[in-house]
Amino acid sequence: MKWLRTLVLFNEGDIMSTEGWRTVHQSYKNAIESIQHPAHSGSLTIRKKALRPDSTQFNRNGVGYLRSNFLRNMVEVENWRPEGNVDLGRDREQPAIRLYPTCETYREPITSGFGGFDFLTTTPDGIRVAIEWETGNISSSHRSMNKLAIALKTGIIQAGVLVLPSRELYIHLTDRIGNISELSGYLEMWESLKTTVERGLLAITVVEHDAVSDDVNLPYLPTGNDGRAMQGRARG
Repeated sequence: MKWLRTLVLFNEGDIMSTEGWRTVHQSYKNAIESIQHPAHSGSLTIRKKALRPDSTQFNRNGVGYLRSNFLRNMVEVENWRPEGNVDLGRDREQPAIRLYPTCETYREPITSGFGGFDFLTTTPDGIRVAIEWETGNISSSHRSMNKLAIALKTGIIQAGVLVLPSRELYIHLTDRIGNISELSGYLEMWESLKTTVERGLLAITVVEHDAVSDDVNLPYLPTGNDGRAMQGRARG
């Protein structure tokens, strides 16, 4: 699999120049570039999306295979230890807002959790890094970015990364999977959150396949419930 680029949206406290960030970025880049299909082929070749016979639905590749192989490579090859979930806390103080029309000051209680990150680890120099690999639809990408931003603001992590497919990869994946093309118009919003962070880095890493094939003997990457896979199966 190809690593295309890493977009650093903000870099408060110059995390980018630390040895910890350089080490973890190179390591997860290695884990990305080690994802292969077919297995032991040395590259990631995916089957081109194709219209199903007698149907308006397309056969596409799932993304769970990519995520699971990335996490396996991080742990088994790159020797990182995942540290489990992170608690963003429901008891943190909400901002004071106004009610209309009374203009009273009000703080809305937090009544929902955020869930854990796909990968959470600490570098030897103490930088805590959270990585999310997108397997959901585009709204899931927004949630992941917002969750990373809040974890950075509260100081729970010092580096947050979302891994997303390129536009060229996306078109061969499950319909509506989060991708950099659809997030590009919102980057300025997340960049502006740097003023809320004392020390932290927020980044998006864009990935892509090595090759596309229309070989009917090449299996599609298996789909789970990523994107709109479940709806597609129902319609199929």
